[in-house]
Amino acid sequence: MNTDVLVIGQGISGTWLSYYLEKNEIDHFVIDQENPQSASRQAGGLINPVTGRNKVKTWMADQLLPFCLTAYQQMGTCLGTSVMDTKTIIECFTNPEAAALFSRRVNENPHYLEIPDDYPIQLDLFHNCKKLGLIRPAYVVNLPLLLSNWRARLRRFGKIGEYNFDLNQLIETDKGFNYQHITCKRIIFCDGASIQERNTWAKIPLAPTKGEALVLKIEGLPSSFIYKNKLTLLPLAETDYWWVGSSYEWAFEHAGPTPLYREHTVKALKKWLAIPFEVIEQRAAIRMGTMERRPLVGFDSPEKKWGLLNGMGTKGCSLAPYFAFQLVENMIRGSVIDPEANWTRFQ
Repeated sequence: MNTDVLVIGQGISGTWLSYYLEKNEIDHFVIDQENPQSASRQAGGLINPVTGRNKVKTWMADQLLPFCLTAYQQMGTCLGTSVMDTKTIIECFTNPEAAALFSRRVNENPHYLEIPDDYPIQLDLFHNCKKLGLIRPAYVVNLPLLLSNWRARLRRFGKIGEYNFDLNQLIETDKGFNYQHITCKRIIFCDGASIQERNTWAKIPLAPTKGEALVLKIEGLPSSFIYKNKLTLLPLAETDYWWVGSSYEWAFEHAGPTPLYREHTVKALKKWLAIPFEVIEQRAAIRMGTMERRPLVGFDSPEKKWGLLNGMGTKGCSLAPYFAFQLVENMIRGSVIDPEANWTRFQ
């Protein structure tokens, strides 16, 4: 089989890369062994204009949010179903210091932050909730729907091999690469944490982090909002089901869920939520990022034979479509990849 581009991985990055390759009529083939425990399939799917306890504007928020709104709407049209919802984040303040900090940030960033005069929810849904702040717009991507529907599309057109990629079987030629029965001009890696298994990118200061989350059943909590305190509560597609998380661990012994995370999170939820909840599932995954929390995008040389779209960290839903678009534009038209994201900054 001959193809122009071989894509390794079909998480959020590989899916968006495949989308933009298809949109530009570039023939490609994806190799991905479906893994329900991958970071893309365990994540909550939040796109948030501000970050951290200090509510600092997210890197490139002014460019990313409008781009993502259009991109996910176009993806939904392509798939025949909506894959993203617009939400308002409600920040619950249980102490005056947190409320005062948020108020200062409103003055600095009124486009995304607001202290409302009228509260959109009953404060008695939460313990000790004295005041609310609003963050908007925020988006929630239905990752299971997006990834599974794009995979089904790739299957329908015979564009995916559902098996693990073995770098030892890749043979570089003058015109590109041979891999098993596939001949291609370029190969682009979008396979998340698997980058650690190869020395191809040895100069990149990788920084994998582990995230854990819980899936809850909560009746009576309005699902038109996202809720934040020290934790984040995201509504899932199934009625009364919520994602709560997530941890950010630099040091960890294994990739699986831990009893300690569940214990601490349930304890924190009981202090915060004033209505009953039930733990349905515990999730964990390894995210791939870099020490300076910027993605890894670009090609190895002007010939553009080896490519990389990885390192999205906790911001995959916002960064992946934007930089998949940049990568394809660079490949086709030679347009510039943002220098802060281009992985050749480490060469």
